[in-house]
Amino acid sequence: MKHHFILIAAATLLAACTQQTPDERAATMLKEARYALHHHHYDEARDTIFSLRRNCPTAIEARKQAILLLDSIEMMAATDSLRLATGEEWERLDIKRQFF
Repeated sequence: MKHHFILIAAATLLAACTQQTPDERAATMLKEARYALHHHHYDEARDTIFSLRRNCPTAIEARKQAILLLDSIEMMAATDSLRLATGEEWERLDIKRQFF
């Protein structure tokens, strides 16, 4: 009986050590979002941030960083879309610029 208890305790300890805390999961997700942003995969980066917010509600520091990262994602996506705008799109954007 004593050996079973030790075996169960060891298995529980091993399982507990391999599970990530919410902060560790959030840090991993932030890293993935930054990687996606670096490679101009804006939708993937956004989805990763939204997943972090949904799945790691207690990782406060990571959520704060995610807010800033989401702003960067939106700015870079807007910059790229302006850079790629041509023809009618560019004329439409130029007309809007005149009014704002």
